[in-house]
Amino acid sequence: MKIIFPILSNPVFRRTVKLLLCLLWIGYSQGTTHVLRFGGIFEYVESGPMGAEELAFRFAVNTINRNRTLLPNTTLTYDTQKINLYDSFEASKKACDQLSLGVAAIFGPSHSSSANAVQSICNALGVPHIQTRWKHQVSDNKDSFYVSLYPDFSSLSRAILDLVQFFKWKTVTVVYDDSTGLIRLQELIKAPSRYNLRLKIRQLPADTKDAKPLLKEMKRGKEFHVIFDCSHEMAAGILKQALAMGMMTEYYHYIFTTLDLFALDVEPYRYSGVNMTGFRILNTENTQVSSIIEKWSMERLQAPPKPDSGLLDGFMTMEFHSCCPGWSAMARSHLTATSASWVQAILLPQPPE
Repeated sequence: MKIIFPILSNPVFRRTVKLLLCLLWIGYSQGTTHVLRFGGIFEYVESGPMGAEELAFRFAVNTINRNRTLLPNTTLTYDTQKINLYDSFEASKKACDQLSLGVAAIFGPSHSSSANAVQSICNALGVPHIQTRWKHQVSDNKDSFYVSLYPDFSSLSRAILDLVQFFKWKTVTVVYDDSTGLIRLQELIKAPSRYNLRLKIRQLPADTKDAKPLLKEMKRGKEFHVIFDCSHEMAAGILKQALAMGMMTEYYHYIFTTLDLFALDVEPYRYSGVNMTGFRILNTENTQVSSIIEKWSMERLQAPPKPDSGLLDGFMTMEFHSCCPGWSAMARSHLTATSASWVQAILLPQPPE
C-alpha cells in the first residue's frame, strides 16, 4: 500500500497568518491595557462533549499565557459562548454580548448561517471575525473584517489537478458529498475541456452511510482512479466498505480532498496494495509543530474516537490546526513579522514499492 501526503504550499494561508499578526496590534490600539480579550462562539450538541474548535481555542490562549517570554506584560483572556446548531439569531445575540465586553476579535462559529450572521455584525462594527469554515468567495463579496483560516479551495483544486496530470490519469471518477464539493473541485471539473481527460461525477448517498451500492457500480464500471470529496470521518467509513467490496487492491488509487486523512487508521489496509493520496498543510516533522502536537496530546484535550470508527486516537484535525497556529502567531506578532515562516512547501516523494 502506498500512502502519499503532500504538504500544500498555500499563499492565501500565509497571507491569512500575516493578517493574524496584525490582530494583536489592533488590540493594543484600543487602549493602554495589557489585558486582551477575545470572543469565541461555538456550536454544541446537547449532552455532547466540548468540541475540538473550543478545545483548541482555550488551549492556544492558555499556552500563550503560560509562556511569559512571549508577552511578558500582557495577558490574553477569552469569553466563550455556546449556541445551538444553525441558530443564527442566537449567534448574533452572543456576538453582541461579547462586543459589549470589548473583545478585540471573535472566533467562530463554524456553520455558514451562524457565521454569516456574526460576520455581518463584525463588518458593521469593524471588528475582526476569525473563521475556520470553508467559505466560497464571490466577486462582489463585501465582507472586509474577517480572516479565514481555511485553505483557499482553488489552491487545493489546482493541486489535485496537478496530481492527476502527474499520475497521467486519462479517466477519473469524482465522488462528492454535497454540492460545495463541486465548487471546491472546479479546476478539475473544467479540465476535460483543456486536457485529454474523461471525468465521471458521482454523489454519495445523502440519507445513509451505506456507500456499497455506489461502490458496486464503480467496481462494475472498472473505475480505478477515484477522487473523494468528503470529511475524514466519512472517508473512514468508505474505506471499510471498499475493503469489504474487494476494492482495496493495487488496481485502485484513491485521492481524498480532506486535509485530515492522516487521522485515519490505515493499518488494516497496509498490505492490501491499494494506493491512497491525501494532503496536509502543516509539516509535522517541524520541531515547532511537533512540540505543539505533543503538548496537546499530553493534556488529552481531545476525546478518543469511538470504537470501530476507523480513526486514530489522539490525532488533531483541521479544527486544531487552523486555530492554534493562528493564536500563537498573534502572540508573537510583537516580536517578528515572519513567525509563520515555518509553513513550508514540501512535496513528499512517493515511497518505493
